[in-house]
Amino acid sequence: MVTLLDNCNLSISLDTKNNTLLLSEDIVTNQPQTVSLASLLPTLLNKSLSYPKDVYDEYNSVYHHDDNYLADSEVNLDIIYLPAGLLGIEYIKSHIYYSPMMSSNGSYTTIVEVLYGKLTIIMQKNKPPTDEFEFDTYVEKAYIIKVSQGQKCAIPKGYFFTFINTQDFPVIFLKINKTHSHADYNLLRKEGGLAYYCIRKNAREEIVLNPRYRETPKIQKLKADYFLDELHLSWTNPLYEILKMEKQILSEVLCSNCNQTF
Repeated sequence: MVTLLDNCNLSISLDTKNNTLLLSEDIVTNQPQTVSLASLLPTLLNKSLSYPKDVYDEYNSVYHHDDNYLADSEVNLDIIYLPAGLLGIEYIKSHIYYSPMMSSNGSYTTIVEVLYGKLTIIMQKNKPPTDEFEFDTYVEKAYIIKVSQGQKCAIPKGYFFTFINTQDFPVIFLKINKTHSHADYNLLRKEGGLAYYCIRKNAREEIVLNPRYRETPKIQKLKADYFLDELHLSWTNPLYEILKMEKQILSEVLCSNCNQTF
């Protein structure tokens, strides 16, 4: 059993024997869910997979029961548990998220903190079409970010992004955003997901390109804290404590339409 209390100031534990995440009775979560393979299929390299039936767990709107003032907060804290494993030849990954640049409020989509393991994030920004008859999709820029235990990462709006576990052990992380509503799942249907797939080949991690995109640039590596300095907050405390102390500031910098897309 691995206790994560010191990492996040929430009574959370990892049962390493059964590979399950345990939340104590003093933790409130309004919308726990298990994300199915069926819901992820449109984003996968292999769209005919049938196993595993369930891929990862997500606990939405989490807070300690003594902090019930967070229940009505427009800023939500979620816990995501990504197990180790593969989806075909791809590493296990989350849904794709997106908040468009035209969002009038806030500059950032999401802030994450890794509690256990090492998280991989792939982000891409697409070029706007030059006219209404342009059929192909072009990527303007793309990043891959590795976030280790104890590190935090901010994601600006205007990017599609997904969370990936390339390790041989689970990844547990917190995610702060304003909403977790679904976007139009037709948004990337023509492309079949992002321009980059993270696969396991010859026992090594490799990025392969989605051929449905045109002139795809090489993905660039960024440090986990690359965007954090722009937020002008102290990041030494656990993310949950930052939420409690700086709820208003976080509400101002985060977009209100960070949507899960397919």
